[in-house]
Amino acid sequence: MTPTDDQDAHPLAPLGFGRARVGEARAAGLAPELATRVVRIDRGWATLQGARNVRRVPLRECPQIVVGDWLVPDRQGVLQRMERYSVLVRKSVSGRDEPQHMAANVDVVLIIWALDNRVGSGRLRDMVTLARDSGAAPVLILSKVDTSDSAEALIDELGDALDGVEVVTTSTVTGEGLDRLREVTTGQTVVLLGASGAGKSTLTNVLLGNEAQETGEVGRTGEGRHTTTRRELLPLPGGGAIIDTPGIRAATAWEDPEEDAQEPPRFPDLDALAEECRFSDCGHRGTPGCALDRAVADGTLERRRRDQYLTYAGERTTKDEARSEATRQRGRDQNRRHRP
Repeated sequence: MTPTDDQDAHPLAPLGFGRARVGEARAAGLAPELATRVVRIDRGWATLQGARNVRRVPLRECPQIVVGDWLVPDRQGVLQRMERYSVLVRKSVSGRDEPQHMAANVDVVLIIWALDNRVGSGRLRDMVTLARDSGAAPVLILSKVDTSDSAEALIDELGDALDGVEVVTTSTVTGEGLDRLREVTTGQTVVLLGASGAGKSTLTNVLLGNEAQETGEVGRTGEGRHTTTRRELLPLPGGGAIIDTPGIRAATAWEDPEEDAQEPPRFPDLDALAEECRFSDCGHRGTPGCALDRAVADGTLERRRRDQYLTYAGERTTKDEARSEATRQRGRDQNRRHRP
């Protein structure tokens, strides 16, 4: 860890335990000098970074935690989790309708996307949504810019999905964008999010200034080998920390059903326009009597906005179907439990 010029600062300030965190601990009756950060979780064990040492504790002795959490023991020695100010969470890939927490107390989510990727951009859109929902600042890193000239086309395709998202094009071959990458990460807790082969481990090594993370080749399908096998928090040389994550194939954002039911529609005007279609099951692309097609043709609706609406409507339908199936499954499970 990098020492701080402020002699009164907490020893873990470079890892994010600043004055505000010290105040929170004291207000809760906890001793801030005993604070630890979860830097790694293995099967049954958590690795905790303290002010003076690193120790491993059984997960059964911890509350529910993920990498990035802050823990402080109370007067009885029981570890208490401090309030999270951000959390990266997606829908579980197990098929169950439940959340999977990936990292906590993150300042910046770096979404890494290789420009030589042959995978559709739908996954990238999902990752941007996941980053937005975390409460951290999303930054899109378009890596391997030296291999492709498709950056502008991809940015244009994503359109409004990138509103408020900084985009940085990078190349570890030419050095493009690496200075800006260091600027947005220094002093911050950063998590890298991306598919295998996107260059996460390579960029992690750039930020760490060493070869801490193994890198791998990308296969013919555009998918890379999983060179990161666990989430681990590592201190950055200039202060802050980085959490590298295994490559993900699914980035469906988790949304609480009760909260989602209260969420206002994103395209109320197009929802109303779609009601004017001739058929109730209109596909909105070449279907006779489609009101959206007609609006695109007469210039009152931009084609790109229509496409964004259809993507949103598809996601909404998928979520509704998933919740309905989850409800039916719970009913079947309950019936089995009560079956004589």
